[in-house]
Amino acid sequence: VGFGIYRNWRRTLSIGILAGAGIELLELFFTQPLLARFFGTMPDLAQFDRVAGNVKWLAVSLAFTWTLFAFGEEFIFRGYLMNRIADLVGRTRAGWGVALALASAIFGLSHFMQGITGVSENFIDGIILGALYVKFERKLAVPIIAHGVTDTADFLLIFFHRYPGLH
Repeated sequence: VGFGIYRNWRRTLSIGILAGAGIELLELFFTQPLLARFFGTMPDLAQFDRVAGNVKWLAVSLAFTWTLFAFGEEFIFRGYLMNRIADLVGRTRAGWGVALALASAIFGLSHFMQGITGVSENFIDGIILGALYVKFERKLAVPIIAHGVTDTADFLLIFFHRYPGLH
């Protein structure tokens, strides 16, 4: 499934942090506004409203971010699902492309509670995270760190009442 780092911890952390920051910037300033305009609605993040201004819920959310979301989702969607799909369709370049697309679609759909904009946005994020997984020798550390950075930034923006579209 790809337990391991990419070459060394310094490189793995650097790439993961930069990729996570890049994904977050892409999401906040390009894909989310574009998708919200297209679908007429922002992602529904009402389930995270309790984080706004609440240190306890921020701490809980950040703990979940790094365990269930970053580690858990990357293990399931990139480490397990992409590999199983590639096993079925062939571990060729095209096979990994199919695995990337299907696993990302399922990843996006798993965020159905965020509405169509959230599903679409997470599909795009899944493509990027999956591409990182494939690019960096199918090691999970880079996408785990990138995923953790994006979700951490989101929860901090929610905590400080700065997430776009939330009141």
